[in-house]
Amino acid sequence: MKKINFTKMQSLGNDFIIIDQIKNAFKINKNNFKINKNNIKKIASRNYGIGCDQLLILETSNKKNIQFKYKIYNQDGSESGQCGNGAKCVAKYYFDKYGRSKEEINIETITNKMSLKIIKRNFYEVDMGKPSFKDTDLKINKKIFPKNNIFLFNKKKYLFSWLSIGNPHVIFLIKNIDKIDFLEFSRQFNIKNYFNKGVNVSIVQKLNGNKYKARVFERGSGETLACGSAACAITVAMAQKTKKYNKYYIYMKGGKAEIKWNGNASKSVYLYGTGDYVYEGEYKIK
Repeated sequence: MKKINFTKMQSLGNDFIIIDQIKNAFKINKNNFKINKNNIKKIASRNYGIGCDQLLILETSNKKNIQFKYKIYNQDGSESGQCGNGAKCVAKYYFDKYGRSKEEINIETITNKMSLKIIKRNFYEVDMGKPSFKDTDLKINKKIFPKNNIFLFNKKKYLFSWLSIGNPHVIFLIKNIDKIDFLEFSRQFNIKNYFNKGVNVSIVQKLNGNKYKARVFERGSGETLACGSAACAITVAMAQKTKKYNKYYIYMKGGKAEIKWNGNASKSVYLYGTGDYVYEGEYKIK
């Protein structure tokens, strides 16, 4: 029986299992542990495994000026291209373990290159990249996609915005996000197959100023306490509606996310916040 070391971390209640392959003597494939959907589901299970929203695997990069690359896996074993809260956690992990003399590093996922920067003790800036509104980046199914951006649920019409921030998001601005069956709402939206690879769904309620309350359904994981990329997508969508740019605060079940965007689609969206350790351990591989 093999053992693999892991670190569990969280940001705004969004929790992650980090498996470090940067300098770790344990090599996943050489020890007959395959990263497949079945094994990921076992690790992510809160009843039969460790339990997490996403599994993050840190690996060395051969590219110049890229400190490491990391893979993001959802609870159902599918791979994601972006995870803002996960990025805050890997920022803390890397700076604590490998980069105490550094203030900024560059990393890479399957869809995005990002920079992670220390602002102050355990407070990080994540360059989430530029928002995209391209059909190809969101894998939109043009044959069935509603031209008026209207989704019908329980005989009511809901208008949505859509964009990618390394992964695809749809955003609904509604009056009261607590009076809706959000799981069924998200499930029914996704079975429409408007997006060929599925989509993250956010419902948003305006509070005051640039403050919004939100609930987020992540494809492959379900409703989560928070989602960094969703908070960024919400910021872009609401900024475009209100024409108010710069700083936004998105309040989710797990806490408050702080985001900055200057309204220029050719400029990055920035996510700010902390990452925290939960515990470390060994996972036994049968």
